[in-house]
Parts: sequence; structure tokens; C-alpha cells
Amino acid sequence: MIANLDKIREMHKLLSNKNRVNDDLLSLFGRFGLAQALRRLGMEKQQGISAVQLIISLCLFRVNGESIYSIYKNDFHSLLQTGKNCYYRMLNRDTMDWRTLLLRMSVRFMAILRKEGAEETEQPRCYIVDDTTLEKTGVSMEGVSRVFDHVKHKCVLGYKLLLLAFFDGRSTIPVDFSLHREKGEEKNYGLSEEERDGQYRKKRNSSNPNHKRFNELDTKKMDNALEMMRRAWKAGLRATYALCDSWYTYEKFIHGVRSIGDGSVHFLGMGKMDNRKYHVRGFNQNVYEMISRYERKEAKRDWVYNYSYFRVMGRMGDETVRIFFIRYGSNRNWNIIITTDLSMDIRKCFETYQIRWNIEVLNKESKGYLGLGKYQGRDFDGQIADCTLCYITYMVMALDKRLNDYETFGELFKEQRQDLMALTLWQRVLEIIRRIMNALAELIGISAEELVDNIIRDEKSLGKYNVMIEALEQLDKAA
Repeated sequence: MIANLDKIREMHKLLSNKNRVNDDLLSLFGRFGLAQALRRLGMEKQQGISAVQLIISLCLFRVNGESIYSIYKNDFHSLLQTGKNCYYRMLNRDTMDWRTLLLRMSVRFMAILRKEGAEETEQPRCYIVDDTTLEKTGVSMEGVSRVFDHVKHKCVLGYKLLLLAFFDGRSTIPVDFSLHREKGEEKNYGLSEEERDGQYRKKRNSSNPNHKRFNELDTKKMDNALEMMRRAWKAGLRATYALCDSWYTYEKFIHGVRSIGDGSVHFLGMGKMDNRKYHVRGFNQNVYEMISRYERKEAKRDWVYNYSYFRVMGRMGDETVRIFFIRYGSNRNWNIIITTDLSMDIRKCFETYQIRWNIEVLNKESKGYLGLGKYQGRDFDGQIADCTLCYITYMVMALDKRLNDYETFGELFKEQRQDLMALTLWQRVLEIIRRIMNALAELIGISAEELVDNIIRDEKSLGKYNVMIEALEQLDKAA
């Protein structure tokens, strides 16, 4: 006999009133069409546990602040029906095209907003490029090196993660990334010969996507950033501006940005206060010469944002640019912002450039809440997979935040993490109930399924069972 468990699942009320992981986060994964994306990309597993189940499980582990190791060490509340090795194999799988999967998720994010009528139309859409340091602890990791951390102002062991984010007018989502190492002045990656020889090595088939990701370790970040924007544009994520800090403000990069979409994307970035020359008003001048010549006569004040400014038109190589000189408050030092949008005024320039800080928030939240960079596996493919899973989780939570108008990402994370714990706690209760019913069924000589079916059919017994459910609900509310 197959028992009808639909009625007895009134116990789900314990979760449905507040559990956002069960009712929102998991359902949102379904809205992203992860299963269809994996099938179309040929990345669904042919045998064993499905790739969709593994990916969603790994994302939920991350929300709960757990690693694969800690999940199994703590016997994580009967959530897992398989061994831990299948998760590690998923992370290190040669044929997984994690880049395309993340890009597809980004495109789907925008499609869901269009369907919900939640698109933002007033603010400009922007590509944002920035890098961050992923600090590691083991020199045996594949491709790891010592990289300069601009926050700590010293070299640390790890990778540089170059991220392309897309701002749609309200939300900032990760679209693409690459990991890089730095050779250093002595061209030894900051490691001794013994440390380099002890690093993990893996042979890769050139036809597999992981081969290209590994080779990106030694490519120039500017070249990679341009390739990322081109892929995003081709996928349908269309931006008006590419926002960058001063590290990317070079002629070649600006020219590359302008080539995207046949000139549809404008560069907007902070310039460096150095001696490089710009062709301005018939002369080759550096920023200090321009300040000396034009500040006194042309500087104005914006009292809304409390800064002084003046602007000049010039050329960087083959590109005509507008250069804004900005001095904040009573600060005596000038900063420059450079754009190829010649129609942009100072107010729009100032407001649009502030959008660039969103990527700093994205990386900070990903590290603080979702464990970006904490994975310590030796296989480089696992590092790529872990970062991708982090950004997929961030994107799903960003959609939840967008559609439900939450105040902060931190509050959403806290609520979902608490609810996941409630879900797993309830599964512990279900396991206890199952054991009680099995013991009772054995005592009276029938199967557990028949016992459940009898309870469902007997309104008096079902009423008593519901009393237990309500008592558990009250206990959960009190906790």
C-alpha cells in the first residue's frame, strides 16, 4: 500500500509561514531554469546524482556558512543522500563550462525582471570592472602566487580575481570573472623553487573549457576585461557605460571599450594624476599643466555635491575624450574623471561614476556572507567552480531582494540562513517521528505506510496528530 501523505503534510505549515529558503530561495533556483541550461550546454551528468541537485546543494551549504567537509563532519540534519566525493568531483569536473553557466544565469536574471515588470529604465546600464584579492593559505594550490593586496598594502599568497559586474539601474550582478597570478619582479611568482615544484599539477585537454580558464592565470587583466564585456554584449546584456578605476584608464583599453557594439559603449573612469600627455587645445599637456592653465579662470562650484570642477576636451590616442577635473570640499588636490561620452555634463558624470562602488559592495558581501575565496582545494578547476557557485548564490539572493524589496543584503542573508536552519531542524523532528512510527508499526504488526494511511483516514487520529503539529509550531515560535 502506498500511503497518501498529502494531508499529513500540513506539518509544512511550520515552514511555510516563515521559511524563505523552502518557499523562495529554492523556487527562485527553479525560475532560473538551471536544469534546462545544463542540458542545453551538455553539462548535465549522465550517471549518478544530477548536476542540478549538486549545484543547488552547494549553494545552500554556502548560505548556511558550511563547507562540504563541515557538512559531513556534522552529519548535516539528513539533508544529504549521497557521499561527499560526488561534490568534490563536481567542483573539479573538466567538462563543466562554469563561465557560460554564470553568463546564462545573468541573462536569465534580466529575463525574470522583464517578465515581472521590475526592470529599471531611468538609470543607465553599466559594465563595472574591478579586481579583488583572494587570499589563500597553501602554496601547493595549483597556480597560486603572491599578489599585491591594495587593502593591506603588502603581498599575500593567493589569486587576483577580475570581476565583470552588470548594473541594470538598480541591481548589480556578477557576469564573468577570471583568476590571475603575478610573476613579481623576479619572475618567480613570489615563491621559492621548492614551493613551485610542490604545487599541484593537472593535465588539461585543450578542447575542455577548464584549459582556457587555467591559461588566463597569466593573461593581462585588461585584455580579459574587454573579452568579458564582449561576451556580455553578445549575450544580450547591453550597457551604455563601462566604469573602471584609474588602473584601466589607458588608450588601448578605452579604444577596446569603444569597439564594443560598434561604439555603443562609452568609457567612464578615473584618470591618474601623473605626467602622461593629453592633446588639449592644440598642445600636449599633462594634468598638472592643465590645472595651472585653466583652474583659475574656468573652475566652478557645485553646491549640491560640494565640489569644485572644470572640464576640457582632449584626445587620448585616437579617442576624443572629455576630462573632468574635480576637487572635493576643501581638499586642495584635484582628481580627474575621463569619459568618451562628449555630451555628458559634470553632474551626470559624478553621479554615474559613483555606480562603480557597487562592485566593491558586491565583492565585500560575497566574501563576508558567502565565503568567496575561502575554498582551499588544490585543483584550480575547483577554485573556478567555487567562485562561480558563490556568484550564482549571490545572484539568486539578489533577485529575491529585488522582487521582495528588502532593505539590505545582510538582512536577507541572515533571514535565509536562519530559515535554512529551521528547515533542517524540522527534518530532524521528522526523522524522530519516522522512527516512532516505525517502532509503533512493528509493535502492532503492520507497515509504517499502513499506519500513516490509517491515521490519515481516521479523522479522530488525525486530529490528535495535528495537536502534536501545533505544539511543535508553538515551540518553534517561542524559540
